[in-house]
Parts: sequence; C-alpha cells; structure tokens
Amino acid sequence: MKKIKFYLVAFFCAFVMMSFTLSKMHNTDTDFIKIEIPLDNIDIPSGWGAWSTTGCLKGLDFRVRNDSYNKYAKKYKWYIQFRNRYRENIHLSFKAVAPSERNEIKRTEKTTDRIHVDGNSGTYKTYYLVNSRSSVYVYVNKIRIGAKDYGYDYYNCDK
Repeated sequence: MKKIKFYLVAFFCAFVMMSFTLSKMHNTDTDFIKIEIPLDNIDIPSGWGAWSTTGCLKGLDFRVRNDSYNKYAKKYKWYIQFRNRYRENIHLSFKAVAPSERNEIKRTEKTTDRIHVDGNSGTYKTYYLVNSRSSVYVYVNKIRIGAKDYGYDYYNCDK
C-alpha cells in the first residue's frame, strides 16, 4: 500500500513537472495587455493659453497652463511663463491667485515671488498652486528695468 501511494505521488509530481516545459517559450515582445481607461474622469491639461500683456508693462507678456490637481494641497497646479520683449532685463514681484482673490491682492499688494526675466525675448517659467480650476489671476508689482535689481526706484507703469 505504501508503494502504491509512493508511485501515485511520484507520478503526480512527474505529471505536474512535465506540464511546465521550456520548449513552449515564445517571443514576448509581441504580447501585450490592452487596458481601456475611460477618459471621462481624467483632467487632460489643455496646454498653454495665449500670450497676454500684463496690466502694467506693454513689453512683458505672460501665459498660463493648468497642469493638474494637487490632492494634498487641494489646489490646482498652474504653470506661468513670462516673456520680456524689452531689450533690458526686468525684475519683478508677482503672485498668482484665484480670480475671486483679485481685489484682495490689488488692495494689499502682497506678492510672494521675485523673478528676473532676461531682455530680448527672455522667458521665465514657474508654477503656483491656486484654488481655481478654470482660470488664474497673475498680479505683478515692484518692477525694475535694467541690469541690476537695486539702487533705483521701482518703475511706473507704461500703460
């Protein structure tokens, strides 16, 4: 009886081992899995918006792009790109806010970022987390035009 059990176990193991052979290997480069993802729930970035002139300088343009939603900050990531059409460098402070905060930022004039954009069509790109999905307001102030960002007063708007 023990011999029969031993032979049955040995036969079963041999049968299982023979079902996994290397001779059935084939090229996996053409194998793929198709996964369909419904695009209804995915926010696809629309790309960069058109260049807009700032409210103060006719030679300083900017454009924005909504990149994605930051679930940790619970805000939208907006890329902002500035373009300087003057010959001289521009030094400025700015802040991006939701359109509902437009009046508040104009009243307080509190900006958080200071940047330098090279002359002759130089560009500068950054991003802000803003509590608005559809649009963003970019406020610019404390502007200096020239090689240095110190030693003289801020520029008055040319518009």
